[in-house]
Amino acid sequence: MENPSTFNPILNDLPRDSGICKLSNFTLFEGSDTTDVPDTPDPGCPEAIDQLEKYNQKLKNEGKKPLNTHFYFLSEIEDVIGGCKNLPCFLKAVANTNYSNATLIIDKDCNLSEPLVIPSRFTLAGVGIEGAGRLIFDNLPDGVSAIRLDKAATNITIRDLAIGRIGGGVNIGIDVSRANKVFIQDVIITGFFAGIYGSRPGSFALSVYVNRSSIFGNDYNIVMHRNAFHWRIRDCILNQAKCWGLLIFGKDNDPVPPPENNMVWGNDYLISGCRFEGSGIGGALLGSHAAMLMNNRFEQNGGVGGVGVKILPSATGTRMVSNVISGNKVLNKSKKLETKRWGDIETA
Repeated sequence: MENPSTFNPILNDLPRDSGICKLSNFTLFEGSDTTDVPDTPDPGCPEAIDQLEKYNQKLKNEGKKPLNTHFYFLSEIEDVIGGCKNLPCFLKAVANTNYSNATLIIDKDCNLSEPLVIPSRFTLAGVGIEGAGRLIFDNLPDGVSAIRLDKAATNITIRDLAIGRIGGGVNIGIDVSRANKVFIQDVIITGFFAGIYGSRPGSFALSVYVNRSSIFGNDYNIVMHRNAFHWRIRDCILNQAKCWGLLIFGKDNDPVPPPENNMVWGNDYLISGCRFEGSGIGGALLGSHAAMLMNNRFEQNGGVGGVGVKILPSATGTRMVSNVISGNKVLNKSKKLETKRWGDIETA
């Protein structure tokens, strides 16, 4: 096992495994046993909030500047809440307190062995995409998300942060299921089964915006499943996935399809200005409705002559506009007129 102190989100990678690209692994996230979402909300550690209140009052009594309760740093609160290891329980307890609806700055390495749950109207930030703020997850159980969002969460931002995983496990980096209006920008996400994923059964992932991020070295970098609607992914690096840089599920390739009377699939995806390079099987696999690929670069996915984009028969309303496709090919299996292309530049 790697020493967490040597984790490097640029250099470190998971061992290659010939079985990692089996879609059946997604049954851990699509089945009914989503054990990381309890029916009864976990209150976390409210005593950590009490300790912060006492600490702030002590600072005031000593004539010192108290914490800014709506913009505070991990290094300021770490010792008070019981260490970095208590960050998960602190975030569960923070809702509806003086420290909610706020920005928490991760300004150091934080090694965690359990997931973080982000509440509504909260910003989790670092100090720059390759700055000192890093969340390093180790040995999470299979099927668990490193970062997930509270039920019915809205207006959540994750920015300027490196998020990585060491140790074994089939895990998601950021699970945006159950949320509406999620903003992910200037982040690194690497080392997971799926870097960003949504949505789990019985939940939605609405209005998800991913900008200027480096999501690479995961088995699948970004995955959209049914009940994922209106995603905007712009100016990102989606390279070196072991399987696919982007996977948008459709009914043709879902390992756990919904009941026949509930064949509803997400739609309205814009992927623009992104780099898809060097992924193991291919750049993008599209199976749902209204995926729009514009101004992206697809190069050497699956090797020279490999698959840049594969469009499944279930994909409808697919549009490709002004993409650069270098050393890759487009496999279009969709029905006649369901895929339209304008101005793509293809080179050997």
